[in-house]
Amino acid sequence: RVWTVAMASLAACECALSAVFFDFDSTLSVPQPIARADDFAVADRVELCMSLSVDEIFQNFGGADRVLQLRTLLEEMCARRIQLFIISLGFTEVIRHHLHTVGLGEYFPPDRIYGQDSRELRQVGHQKARLIQQLLFDNALSASGALFVDDSASHITLCRKMEVCDCFQVMGNGLSTEEIQSLKDRLVGAT
Repeated sequence: RVWTVAMASLAACECALSAVFFDFDSTLSVPQPIARADDFAVADRVELCMSLSVDEIFQNFGGADRVLQLRTLLEEMCARRIQLFIISLGFTEVIRHHLHTVGLGEYFPPDRIYGQDSRELRQVGHQKARLIQQLLFDNALSASGALFVDDSASHITLCRKMEVCDCFQVMGNGLSTEEIQSLKDRLVGAT
């Protein structure tokens, strides 16, 4: 993987993070095709995602090694008192179930997970940037200390256009090892 513009701009920022807003599908998770359903396991497919085995859920995160990489990143963020949120067009119940199944649920309190079914995300027309803006205000968090991590160009573009906070666009299907390291490097550079 090449060093992307997003990675370079992230490394250049030296402000301390106070909040990170993650997307779920194709950011934290790595949606996999489920042959028996002839569909991908993305969090807006409630029945399919709730029927996955533990092994299938781990595979939907890229396997046990990738889950460990995510856990290490999230632990480091929490150790630095960074508030972690998820804003996703998937359903909240699915996201919580998958996070808890792989042992990542402890990093995201229930009141910081916003799926398409949440009142807060519906109130802003499912525009993640608008919800981030509201959450920053509601939690008295500085925009300069916030980071939005998503694979969707349209959500990233709106966040940048509205100047809500720094953005990091995931370039593939889920945060890669290099992208996870880039986020860790941001933590080291901001201390």
